Amino acid sequence: MVRVTPFHGMISAVDSKAKTFTIAGKDKSRVFKVTDQTAITTSGGAGTMKDLKEKEEVRGSYWKEADGSLQAKTVKLGPPTEEEKAADAARKAKRAEKKAAKASAAASATGSPAATASPSASP
Repeated sequence: MVRVTPFHGMISAVDSKAKTFTIAGKDKSRVFKVTDQTAITTSGGAGTMKDLKEKEEVRGSYWKEADGSLQAKTVKLGPPTEEEKAADAARKAKRAEKKAAKASAAASATGSPAATASPSASP
């Protein structure tokens, strides 16, 4: 099964001949291959490899090939739209809610450590 992974960053290099772009990270850079299956979008709609420019914000998803290379599945150019920001905030809130419910259920099933701990007296 192929696992799709999200990415976000600033394009630091574009190689039109090799059909790749690079995102420089804190620890290392990642090079993404653009193929015929890669969906590139801009704020104006569909995009192409020619729309990829250095120092442009980019986000999307990729999967890792057997040879270790990173193939871009989706590429969105430009900063996130208000709609995308709202959807991301909603996802994060739902995830936090789910995590809190799971922690609450686990605490009630095993008993809260604070409730079961007995106070210790120091001599």
